[in-house]
Parts: sequence; C-alpha cells; structure tokens
Amino acid sequence: MTDRRTRFSRHLLQIAVLLSGCAAASAVWASASSVSPTEPAPGLAAIQPVTHEIRVAEGTDTPTSMPGNVERNTATDNILGNVVESLVALRADLSVGPMLADSWTISPDGKTYTFHLRHGVLFHNGAPMTSAEVKWSFEFLMKRSSGFECRSVFDGRRGVKVLAVRTPDSYTVVFELDRPHALFLKQTVDPRCPLAVLHPSSVDSDGKWLKPVATGPYVFADWKRGQYVLLKPFAQYRPRTEPPSGGAGAKVAHADVRFVVIPDEAAQKSALTAGQIDLMAISENSLLPPDPRWHIVEGPSADPAALLMQTRDPLLSDLRMRRAIALALDLPGIVNAVTDGHARYNPSLVPDANRLFSPIDASGYTQNLHEVKRLLAEAGYHGQTLKLETSRRFEHMYTLAVYAQSLLTKAGIRTELDIVEWGKQVSDFRSGNFQMMSFGYSARIDPALMFGDVLGDKSKTPMAQWENPAARELLHSLEGVTDEATRKQTFERLHQMMLVDAPLLGMYHTPDLMLVSSRLHGVSSWPMRRIRLFNVSKD
Repeated sequence: MTDRRTRFSRHLLQIAVLLSGCAAASAVWASASSVSPTEPAPGLAAIQPVTHEIRVAEGTDTPTSMPGNVERNTATDNILGNVVESLVALRADLSVGPMLADSWTISPDGKTYTFHLRHGVLFHNGAPMTSAEVKWSFEFLMKRSSGFECRSVFDGRRGVKVLAVRTPDSYTVVFELDRPHALFLKQTVDPRCPLAVLHPSSVDSDGKWLKPVATGPYVFADWKRGQYVLLKPFAQYRPRTEPPSGGAGAKVAHADVRFVVIPDEAAQKSALTAGQIDLMAISENSLLPPDPRWHIVEGPSADPAALLMQTRDPLLSDLRMRRAIALALDLPGIVNAVTDGHARYNPSLVPDANRLFSPIDASGYTQNLHEVKRLLAEAGYHGQTLKLETSRRFEHMYTLAVYAQSLLTKAGIRTELDIVEWGKQVSDFRSGNFQMMSFGYSARIDPALMFGDVLGDKSKTPMAQWENPAARELLHSLEGVTDEATRKQTFERLHQMMLVDAPLLGMYHTPDLMLVSSRLHGVSSWPMRRIRLFNVSKD
C-alpha cells in the first residue's frame, strides 16, 4: 500500500507541475536541504552557553505575559501553558482530567459545578492556593479592564453565563451557571484563554497586570522583549500522581527553558542545525532531511484542512455538481501526497486524536469517475470554469489546491487556481466571496465548536459553509448533554448529513510536527499544537 501511494504521489506531482507550475514545493525542499549553520540568531547572540538549558524557537515574541489576553498569540499560549494551570486540564485525547481540582460534581440540573481543590498546592510566591484565589482569578479575568479574550464565553454573550462563584470553604469552589452547558469544563482550559488560577500579586495595587504568579511547573522568570522569555523550574511544585497526558497528569520541570524569537523559519532551521536551539514547530512541507543530530516528533492535530464549496454559487448550488467534485478526487491519495504521509484522510470535523472519533467519522467519498460523468451530465455542466482560491502563505493549503485542480481538470471539470494574498483569502472566506477554496480551520477544543463554526445561515453569517437547519437543530440539542455516548452518536449523524450535502470536503487534520534536537527527551505532540516543556529533559 505504501509503495502504491508513493507512486501515486509522484504521479500527481508530475501532473501538478505540468498543469500548474508547482515549482514552489521543490524550492521549499531545496531551501530545507541546504540549511547550514549561521551566526547566532537574534535573542541568542547575547546569551552565554548553558549546557542543559532547553531552547525553543518562536516565530514571534509574545505581546503579553497574561494568559488569554486579547493581545495574545500562539507564542503566548506556548509559554504560559508551562506556567499557569486551571482547575482541570485537557488530556491527549482532548478529554478533561483533574489538575488544581482533584474532583468535581455536576448537579442533576447541570447548572452547578462543585470543585474540590487539591491540598498543598503553592503559588510561585510560596503562598498556598485556596478557593479564595480561584474566585479572585475568575473575577479579575471577567473585568472589562483585564482584556481577557474569552469574557464573552462566560458572561452569556457567546455561551453560558456564570451567575456566581461561591467558596463554601478554603478547598471548595462552586460555579453556578444560568443553564446546562456541556462545554463548560473544556472552555475553562481552552489553550487560547484558560481560566487560569492566579495569585492576586499578578497585578499591582491599581489592578494592572504585572506578570503571572501561578501554580505551574515553571516560573515566568525573565522577558527581554523581542528576544526571549526565560522560564525556570518551580522548586516547590508538586506533580499530580496520574501519568502525563496532554496538559494533564504529572508534570516535572527538568531544566530552564528559553523561548527565543527567530522570525524566519529558515533561520530557525539554521539555528537548530548549529545547535543553538533544541526545538521548533515546522510544517509538513518544510522538513529537514534525516540527521543523527535531530529527529521529528509528530502526531495528529485538531486543525482541519478542507476544500470549501460555495453552495450559493450558481454553479455549485447544484448538489450534483458538488458531489461530482467530491467523487472526482482521490482524497486519501491527495492527503498522502500533500502531507508526505504524515497525515491520513479524515473527512470528518471530529479529529482522529479525539476519543469521540469513530469508524463512521472515517467514512468519506471514494473516487468514481464513471459517476462523475453521470452527475455532470445531469447537472447540465458544459465546461464552465471553476475557480479554486488559495494563497502561498501556507504551503499545505496551496499544494492541496494544486493537486485538486489537477485531478478535477483530468476528470473533465475545468478548474483554475485563483492565487491571492492571504489577507484577501481571509476576507473572501469571511464574506463568502469565492467558488471553491483551499482552507484550514484552527483547532477547537470540542467537535461541537467546530461544527458550530461551519453551520449557519449565510444571510446572517456569510462565512458559514453549511446551511442545513436540521443539522443546526441537531447540534443545538447537544448544548446541555454531557453523556459521551450521546455526543458521539450525534457527531456521527452530523458527519453523515454533511457527506450527503457536500458543502465542503474535509481532507485531514494538519499534523503536529516538531524538529527536535537529539539531546532532548520526552517531547510529545498534542492535538492542540501547543509546545509543552514539562517532562522534557536534555542531555
């Protein structure tokens, strides 16, 4: 099977080069293969060598040291995910596990969550963690002045409304909600904006943010803007006893960690080959060739890549046309070719790594060129040109578009690439101003949120891809349902309905790939694609 797919991938690439001038992929590989040691990157030049310090490359500096701030970016999430903790945590399979709370109960009506806190947890300033700090943290984050990105998720504007936070005793915290909400626990640990438990000394006497004084295995020690952030192990940290899993379980800080700002990916690779850094995130189209000095750590993510179809377009409003497009493509073969075997075809919005993923979610479209001809004839297709929009900002999106265009054209569906700047592509996505588009969604902590992103009324939300009132009602029925079996069955039904309607073609979930120095041990991938340095050691 592998040899067959390899031959198919090479054949596709030859077609793509002939039809679409896909020389960019070769250029990327050439640049990756020719990386050589360079002068120390900015942020490393003034640093004295430290044998066991772990150094991580970030493309941008963090604009803030506050978790969940509106100015945050992925670098912020990567850094603070090692510093702050919440009452619960996301495991590797995106289920919820304990963290600062040992256990919790949900009232029969689903509106009251009672958390029982761990004893003996200390903040980075040595103060004990109690229910008072949990309440203070929530109230601080929910102030408009805090700049917390997810206030609307907890104040009723975009989700449940937290009516009150009570502290019956020092180790019990009660959250009262306005209605049952199955995603409440997961939303408290969204990597973008977790409900972190912080000490009040994180702010000054005027309530202005200073730096995170939290409970995690690492202390936010030093920040030289535009150059690096230094984390140091918290000597008084007491790990949980459960095995490590994602962001949950036992965490041990083995060494200092320095997040170094190196904006250019080529410069990051040069720094890695020179031994100046130990770890960097990388795309599937930009890997370095094998070498004893480094290795690849990889795993599935929760970021779906898809081909979008505008169902209000005169040509694509005909379901027969959309189904013809779906059946014209060898989707597993394309995924194998685009990702060089690092991901598998997944037509569902439920990630492979999520424990709710099932064999039904894995069912998709099978190439059938005979059926394509029949559907095109029934739809009255006479060779009209279909425009497939993409950009070169993300190589995998562009390459996916190239392969799709090649096979659609070969199947008799005349297709042209519309290569635009990334900013225009985002604008066109949000306005629905396209016929087809190669696009990637950011990860969501639960499939319900991802289905919610694509379902909607285009008259009100132009970037909604799927207009099916029955599917929206089915999704809405899950709002207060926490039973995993029911949720799993509902997601399976939604997937089957989406296959029938064909508003988009789910392709795969972008792999979480990291280039890692062979001196590091314990680095693991995570579907949320955030770098975790606890439980990582360096020779």
